[in-house]
Amino acid sequence: MILYILVMFTLIGSSSQQDLGFVRHVSQNFHEKINSKLEQQILSFHNQELALRAYASYFGRADVNLLGFKKLLTGLRDRALDNALSVTTFINDRGGRVRFPVVQLKDACNEITKSLTSYDILHPSFAASGRTQPHICNFLTTSAVSKKRNPADDNDNSDDDTRDNWRAGLYALEDTLALEKSINNGLINLAKEATKFSDPQTRDHVENFIDKQVEVIQKLAEIITKLRRYQQDDEYNLGEYLINNELES
Repeated sequence: MILYILVMFTLIGSSSQQDLGFVRHVSQNFHEKINSKLEQQILSFHNQELALRAYASYFGRADVNLLGFKKLLTGLRDRALDNALSVTTFINDRGGRVRFPVVQLKDACNEITKSLTSYDILHPSFAASGRTQPHICNFLTTSAVSKKRNPADDNDNSDDDTRDNWRAGLYALEDTLALEKSINNGLINLAKEATKFSDPQTRDHVENFIDKQVEVIQKLAEIITKLRRYQQDDEYNLGEYLINNELES
């Protein structure tokens, strides 16, 4: 009877861990909340990758042809995907579970919109009047692409959402900076959670991402500053052309 009870307790414990999707004989000091936070981080990386893929595609259009910006954003897109795969591998190594929700551009757009305000990226002295939305989302979503053009709007220069009025490179990098800061904030909070749960492996893994995030944020901020200075001097098109050539080389 005692042996039977012990076996039943063992099976119940095993079933509970299996319900969580954890690999019982691998997982050690790996809390369910940490696993969930890492899953959220994977989703953030995939949202970032999708938005950057959309922007890189836009800059590769024949009627845009800013291949330097395409090169920069393609590199950041690849990095976002690599980061998602790295976290996935880490969870597997720790005996955790990974679930993959549906990734949609609108989710990335919502994150950009929130982050543009949260991190004060659209500073009033520089930013285009009234810009609060990520422009790639307005351009590439089905509703925007299929929207019929009204000839009466041709002489209306107040519509800052039309593609011809974009400060294309500047807007793209502002949106990208918003995403990078959002990602960095998530990583910082995740590192704090790992410390709270005495999980040095997760903390060290996450801090490696943070170091790279700081470098990327600085690089983007420097390019944005240059573009905004050209904008202030009414030489934005020239500045965008010169910076595009630098990025392409």
